[in-house]
Amino acid sequence: MHTYIVTVTAADAVGIVHSVTGAIRDRGGNLLELSQTVMRGYFTIIVAVAFDGPHDPDALAAAVSERGQPFGLTVAVRQSTEEDNEPPVPNGERFILTVLGDDHPGNVHGISGCLTRLGVNIVDLHARVDGPRFSMVMEAYLPHDLPPGVVRAELERFGRDLGLEAFVQHENIFTATSEPTPVRVGPAPNPEGAAVVPH
Repeated sequence: MHTYIVTVTAADAVGIVHSVTGAIRDRGGNLLELSQTVMRGYFTIIVAVAFDGPHDPDALAAAVSERGQPFGLTVAVRQSTEEDNEPPVPNGERFILTVLGDDHPGNVHGISGCLTRLGVNIVDLHARVDGPRFSMVMEAYLPHDLPPGVVRAELERFGRDLGLEAFVQHENIFTATSEPTPVRVGPAPNPEGAAVVPH
């Protein structure tokens, strides 16, 4: 199996995901993982895709670009290697880190610096400023010998004079308390002529 990382950016529009994944499907690729977001009107998607045989990254990027020509896509493709798949924090445990408080220039830089010094690897991060308020939520791997209390103490030391508060929660606890449950928001479409069964 040959794995590639495909990154696409463009001004946001309806149908980009369909276009990108269609180009990959047509070349025989199988999606392994996908992350997509829209920020300030700009769309970004990153996809891990596997092929049975080797592919030229430039040719794959060109195929995605050509399929998405109406969207003006910017596409980058790199091959994933065994070295890329080695975890930076072997045997680490996944935690959810949250920092909330007042907005200041350098918040993200300072917070990520604290985690770097402790050997924490951030694998997913979302930060937002809403008026004077700052919020940052991360999924991160902590070294197995690093107590989560030390992480929280370091983050709060950094944020003490900036009005920031930190929370550190193990992924299992976060999942158990935050797992969404399916909710039907309306009746399923009724095919023409189908009988409606009263409840």
